[in-house]
Amino acid sequence: MNELQQYHYSVAQGGTREHAIKLHRQRYEEVGFFKKDEVDHYEQISVYFSAQADDGTVVGVTRLIYAELDELPTIKHFEIYDLELEKLTQLDRTRFAEVSAFTKMPKHEVGAGLIKAVLQYSLASGLTHWICCIDERVYKYMQRMIKFPLKVIGVPQVYLGSVTIPCALQLSEFLVNLQQHRPSLYDYFLAGQEETGQEETEVRVSV
Repeated sequence: MNELQQYHYSVAQGGTREHAIKLHRQRYEEVGFFKKDEVDHYEQISVYFSAQADDGTVVGVTRLIYAELDELPTIKHFEIYDLELEKLTQLDRTRFAEVSAFTKMPKHEVGAGLIKAVLQYSLASGLTHWICCIDERVYKYMQRMIKFPLKVIGVPQVYLGSVTIPCALQLSEFLVNLQQHRPSLYDYFLAGQEETGQEETEVRVSV
C-alpha cells in the first residue's frame, strides 16, 4: 500500500465480532477450508481479535479457542505424541488456548499487530501456552524469521489442504527467545502492555 494506513487492533465485540467471524468464514470458504454454510462449533467458545482499517472495516482476524484439551481442534485432528500430550494434560485448564482462524484481506499487512493483540490479551488473562496447527511453510518462516520456539507436538499431516504441523508454544520461552534474537520485535509486542486490560487491546501500526 502506498498511502499511510492506520490499523486498530482489539478484542472483537458486538458488531465487530460478527464482522470478524464473517471475514474468517469468507476467507476460509474462498480457499476451500470451509464449505458454504458449514457450522463452526468453535465460534461460541472463542475470543476473537480484529484488525480494523481507519474506516472501521475489519481486514484481519484471529481467535483464541477455549475448551477442554481433548476438544481443541489440533488435539482432536492430529496424532499427538504421548509425551507431549502428557505434558499438556498437566497444565491447568485456565493456562492454555488454541490460536486459530488467522486470516486477513489482501494488501493489509496486519499479522504482527494481530499477534501483538493476542499475546497481550493472553498474558493479561494468565495464559501460559498456545496450541496451534500451522502450515509447514509458515512454520519454517516463523522459525527462521520471527524466532518462534514452536514445539512440534505431533505428526504432521495434510489438514485443510496443506501439510500442517501441530505445535505448542510456551509464552515465557517465546518472549525470552524473542528478546534475545529479535529485540525490536520483542519491544513492539510488549509496548503498552501495562496499560492494556482484557477488555480491549489497541495499538497503532503504520503500513
